[in-house]
Amino acid sequence: MLTDTFFVCPNCGNSKKFKVFTSSFQVIEQSQETGMRIHESSILPNLRQTDNYIECQRCFQRYEYDNASVIGKKYIQVTKGLQCKIHNILDVLC
Repeated sequence: MLTDTFFVCPNCGNSKKFKVFTSSFQVIEQSQETGMRIHESSILPNLRQTDNYIECQRCFQRYEYDNASVIGKKYIQVTKGLQCKIHNILDVLC
């Protein structure tokens, strides 16, 4: 499991708390501001080794791991792009 993968729920927009089911099971918390995980539970073995999904802790919907990570990557790219634009505007104003 990649520890730097950022997830965003396509249903409710949650980007903070998820359960991750792969060959192991883990609960993670992420920061929208940094685009990184800020807390990870201990890794527990998953009895169903073929699982490969995340579960949103807000709406309890399950999503394919790869699909959720693609959405998360796009979210980070857009967020960083907006931060750069805002920073450039503020530099011009100062």
